[in-house]
Amino acid sequence: MSEVEEWNERLFGCCDDWGICCYGFWCGPCLFSSNAKRLDGSNWCVNCCVFCALGQVYQSWLLQYFKRQKLRKIYNLKEDQTCGDVAATLCCSSCALCQEAREMKARGHYSGKVEERAKYYTTTEQPIASQPRSTVQAPQYMYDTRAF
Repeated sequence: MSEVEEWNERLFGCCDDWGICCYGFWCGPCLFSSNAKRLDGSNWCVNCCVFCALGQVYQSWLLQYFKRQKLRKIYNLKEDQTCGDVAATLCCSSCALCQEAREMKARGHYSGKVEERAKYYTTTEQPIASQPRSTVQAPQYMYDTRAF
């Protein structure tokens, strides 16, 4: 099993990347949705709506917590001992969103390139067998008429 890695980005290093910082500060649901789309290809609009709806009852941190867990699993990141995932997503949601976005950007995952994302995922699905070719030919009269 591979060794557990440290985060490249600090939780409270929001101002290390002003673009991500502004995006997270002014539209946290949008940044969450962008992170989720880059992370696992999930629907941006659905994530944004669900995050906003859960935010109305102060539960959006739950959705963010599970995506953060997925991010840590993909990169084999260690949970911060001083401020774990629950505390980070519950109390410092914007900072945690910015940290996740900066981490994906630092690891080249932020670009959204399919070939970059593909190396982080493994599949257990079996290949789909192709349909056998038809041996029946189309009637010849279809090719002889010039109806146009």
